Amino acid sequence: MKQILALLLALALLAGLLAGCAQAEQTGQDTSQDTSQTADTAAEETSDPAEEPEPAEETPETEDTATERTITDMAGRTMTVPAEIPWVFSAGSVAAIYLYTLAPEKLLGWNYELNDLEKSVILEEYHDLPNFGMGDAINYEAVIAAGPTIALNVGTINDQFISDCDALSESLGIPVVAVDGDLQAAPEAYRFLGDLLGLSERAEQLAAYAEETFEDIANMNVPEEEKVRVYYGNGEDSLETAPAGSSHADILDLVNAVNVADLELGDGSRVQISAEQLLAWDPDVIVVNGEPKADLPGDSAAKAILENPDYATLQAVQTGKVYGTPNAPFSWVDRPPGPNRIVGVRWLSGLLYPEYLNFDVDEEVREFFRLFYHVELTDQQLSNIYQGIVGT
Repeated sequence: MKQILALLLALALLAGLLAGCAQAEQTGQDTSQDTSQTADTAAEETSDPAEEPEPAEETPETEDTATERTITDMAGRTMTVPAEIPWVFSAGSVAAIYLYTLAPEKLLGWNYELNDLEKSVILEEYHDLPNFGMGDAINYEAVIAAGPTIALNVGTINDQFISDCDALSESLGIPVVAVDGDLQAAPEAYRFLGDLLGLSERAEQLAAYAEETFEDIANMNVPEEEKVRVYYGNGEDSLETAPAGSSHADILDLVNAVNVADLELGDGSRVQISAEQLLAWDPDVIVVNGEPKADLPGDSAAKAILENPDYATLQAVQTGKVYGTPNAPFSWVDRPPGPNRIVGVRWLSGLLYPEYLNFDVDEEVREFFRLFYHVELTDQQLSNIYQGIVGT
């Protein structure tokens, strides 16, 4: 009997122990699950960047955020200019034409009062820009008051030109950027200005057209023995000329013409001749620019020569090969010697060598005016421009 009681007591103790272990195991599992869930929640909260963003690193000043940059202009001068250039003062009429053709919205003003012929092509919103003058007649006070970011000067790169740019910069208190005014440097000039003004894509269109023009002329392959002897005249009597080697006669060299004015250039870029000298040269073709200051268009100057009995013996007069340079909005051959001459290269080539022509002159004139002067020419406008007539 005692043995049975002992056995029952042992079984009861064993059952109690087993129940306690089971409860402890369940409690441990619950605790483990709670801890795991808490850890997961914490991990999710910690990994959410919106809840606890990492501190931003300081961004060093880069080219994109800089307010200034260093450039080297086409005269080899190194200078610091603003990164953003909203307004540019043109130191002369050639600089103004470069600006108007590339970025008219940045043109601070003109260097003289526009005439009616120029206004017939130039967009109306630019007709009344202020006239700041040029050369010795620059109105420095007015320029400074207008607040240009930089000034632009275009010309023949030499010591005097560089000195002029430096002096102008000192007078205005702003950088004066020098650009090569050579006609065949026009593509490079446009690309340089495009980079300077943040308009590289637009500048490339103009540069590419200029390059295409020069290539088309070079591909005409005019034989040496067929090159035409040309006199180029300026002024009210057309007796002011640009000798060979003058920047004002660049276009004659480019179109494979022979400049009959084989004279010493002297101190200036143009020289005065006599009627007797013109008769002695007896050129094959005469091209006259007229006198812009007297509102005398090239077409009128050409008629004056054709009707002058003193010139009746000239072969150019006898064959009717006396031509007036179109002047709208700027002369196509000279005065000023800027990118306006690019269209003149095509026009003059068509006059001198029609049998070697590899393009349609009228179509190229329209394309030039569209790209460079921002206008679509009508047939009437094109006719007026050829004749030097003010009209729309």
